[in-house]
Amino acid sequence: MFVGFVENQSRKKPEPNEEPASSFFIFWTGLSLILGFGIFLLPFGAFFALSISVWAVLILFLPILFLGIQLSRKTGLKILLAVFLSLLAGGNSVLFLGDSIGYSLGITAKMEVLPEEVFLNLNYRYLFLRDFYLDDTDAGEFRSPLLVRRRSGGSVYGPVIRFQYKRIRSVSGKEVKPSLYAICYSKEDTKCHLSSLFSGGVVLRDPIWDGEELPLAKNSVFLVWRGSLDSEFFTKGIFSFLFFIFLVMVWALIVYFPTGQE
Repeated sequence: MFVGFVENQSRKKPEPNEEPASSFFIFWTGLSLILGFGIFLLPFGAFFALSISVWAVLILFLPILFLGIQLSRKTGLKILLAVFLSLLAGGNSVLFLGDSIGYSLGITAKMEVLPEEVFLNLNYRYLFLRDFYLDDTDAGEFRSPLLVRRRSGGSVYGPVIRFQYKRIRSVSGKEVKPSLYAICYSKEDTKCHLSSLFSGGVVLRDPIWDGEELPLAKNSVFLVWRGSLDSEFFTKGIFSFLFFIFLVMVWALIVYFPTGQE
């Protein structure tokens, strides 16, 4: 008698069945996650260094993931695919579209910089010089494993790379501080060329090689020597924008294609 009383107390009323979310609601919710996360990260690709931008993608993706888990209770697990596509959209914004916008608007690129004024423009990602020359007497090459990143317990290395460098001097004869080098690198079995037709490239403040006995001035700044990047960044911007359209089409197929089969 007592047992029956306890069992009756533990019973719960059945919850009413909720209607599943419509495909229209699922599509627009997922589309908001994809485009919202991608657009939100555009300033990181345009303004900040790549290392900061990548960390921003990883950290800011966590709230999107938790939100997707919460929404999946109403929309089903399909929304988690939109969360994954939003991660791709964020990476596209940081690595390609944001970088292209920053370069095109002059946010991350500075043109016509005098060598002796480079220290005033080290916040730019790309620098292109004027009134300079490459000093062939202070040049050379070396081989070193590519330094991927440093850790407290050691360093992570990539393949052995062949580096070439030349000191950049000012035509005016003014001293360039910190020391400025043009540098290029390639696989060990190939050789790159520091063309005198080029005028700048990617700013590299921290060496990507390992070795303290190299004949390079300490605390130097390096420019990864490149030609004009205008056409390259234009192409990058077009393809990265098309990639956004591709993600939207994939999400539409995920939402509506199975419905057409039912």
